[in-house]
Amino acid sequence: MSRATTDEHRTRRPGRLHVTTVRRARRITPRMVRLTLGGDDLSEFSSNGSDQHVALYFYEPGVELPRPFTGEAARALLPTARPRLRRYTIREHRPELGEVDMDFVLHGPEQLASGWAERVRPGDEVIWYGPSPAYPLAPLTDWTLLLGDETALPAIGAILDELPPGHRVLAVIEVADRDEEQPLPTRADATVTWLHRHDRGYGDLLREHATGLRLPEGAGRVWGGAERGVMRDLRHHFVHRLGLDRADTHLTAYWTKGETQDSEV
Repeated sequence: MSRATTDEHRTRRPGRLHVTTVRRARRITPRMVRLTLGGDDLSEFSSNGSDQHVALYFYEPGVELPRPFTGEAARALLPTARPRLRRYTIREHRPELGEVDMDFVLHGPEQLASGWAERVRPGDEVIWYGPSPAYPLAPLTDWTLLLGDETALPAIGAILDELPPGHRVLAVIEVADRDEEQPLPTRADATVTWLHRHDRGYGDLLREHATGLRLPEGAGRVWGGAERGVMRDLRHHFVHRLGLDRADTHLTAYWTKGETQDSEV
């Protein structure tokens, strides 16, 4: 498993285009599938750690890609074949095997990326660019608060995997129901609270629970990923009501209510 440094000023490794194949696909919960992607160049994949993401390329059916397919070849195709992009977190990197794992929440077969993830089979090709810079961990703080819905679970899992032994962590995660809980191994001293949405609106429980939390003593940081409006409300709560430094609150919109994935071309 790859481990990045936890220094705020670590090097940000540049991304590049990767042409990989699906090696394995398995359901880790009823609504989430984990794809293991492999390729010869992944033994040298430059991981940035924690919540790094990559952009998956989706070309229209019938587009013939030149071989070898490189970043230069992709740029040369842009006037006639522009891919749609979807961003996903690297859940785990195993350089000794030339593999990475990516987790996909299944939103329905009509969705571009999640529909593809539901249909894909071992041996299918996957093209992606990355990684992005990742959330810089700060283990010298006293605590970390992680907030998110199921779309943020891969990043939360990756952050938990990188935090040092004994670091205090509170994780609050909203999912559809008990069946969507999953193991989140960590060396940190983590307390994970699962919120089961059932018939409630997306993000309602997360918002209510997070704004009612009593934060631990000392200096801490907050990371979150969920629906845009929920993240906006939580940013206002932690920064403007509780007075946390904006630099210590990293709250990202992972999706927007009323928009499908295909609205974000």
